[in-house]
Amino acid sequence: MSFTSSATSSLSALLPQFQTSLKSFTSSASSFLVLNSVPTHTPPSSKPPSTLHVLDSSFNPPTRAHLRIALSALRSNAPKPQRLLLLLATQNADKAPKPAAFEQRVAMMTLLAQDILDEYSNTSPDHATNDALAVDVGVTKKPFFHDKALCIDESGYYSDAKAGAQPQQVHLLGFDSLIRLLDTKYYAPEHTLAPVEALFRRHRIRVTRRTEEGNRYGTAEEQDRLRKALAEGEREYEGGKREWAQRIEMVDGESEAVSSTRVRESANAGDWADVERLVGGRVRQWVEREELYKESTAKG
Repeated sequence: MSFTSSATSSLSALLPQFQTSLKSFTSSASSFLVLNSVPTHTPPSSKPPSTLHVLDSSFNPPTRAHLRIALSALRSNAPKPQRLLLLLATQNADKAPKPAAFEQRVAMMTLLAQDILDEYSNTSPDHATNDALAVDVGVTKKPFFHDKALCIDESGYYSDAKAGAQPQQVHLLGFDSLIRLLDTKYYAPEHTLAPVEALFRRHRIRVTRRTEEGNRYGTAEEQDRLRKALAEGEREYEGGKREWAQRIEMVDGESEAVSSTRVRESANAGDWADVERLVGGRVRQWVEREELYKESTAKG
């Protein structure tokens, strides 16, 4: 659908519902919850996915980089039918929950989901074959990738009841997130890679390289050394396994990086042309309407 002021108002009306659901989720024993889906009323049980792409981020705010990463994965050769989960961790290993409140991020994730669906429908041959895509907006209390994968599986939300099977998750990471995934400092008290073994045994990782000029991670070949080190057994002393390298796919990103920090700075300065270039029209309109990232009026 096209994005109109009435659509903005409808989503704005959902903010109290998102806030209430998030509060209930926080006090519950659950570790994973889907808060919204686009299109609505499209539960996974209607067409259990073979592949669940998981794009996990702080979405503060969602940017065109998130859009490109998601579309690239959806256009890959992953087994169909497929589904996309936009996942927000309410407890993050590295980032505090500011400046945008979680319910605001859920709203912006919903707008990103619509952008993804529109772009995918306009360009994917799957749309013509009625392989309809749905995008979920979910939250988790787990800060680490392996725990997120496990709580999604254990929720049973995406399981095929008839076949008794779970979809294969494909976690969509930037190269910086791959570094964190394979950094033993996060896995106390033993500080080995043993905790992520189950993730690599059941699921896959799709990593978008940093390809913008002057990035601090180097060339594509230099970034691929992280995967190569696994394949050649250089991480075995930490508990890493050679076969994990076969579960990691490296793909190129765009030549221009999109910084969430820059988006927030441009929003604070009122440079809406720059904001729209970085996040798209839907999210830009929402950020401006809700006065997000204004230092004196930031909500949340």
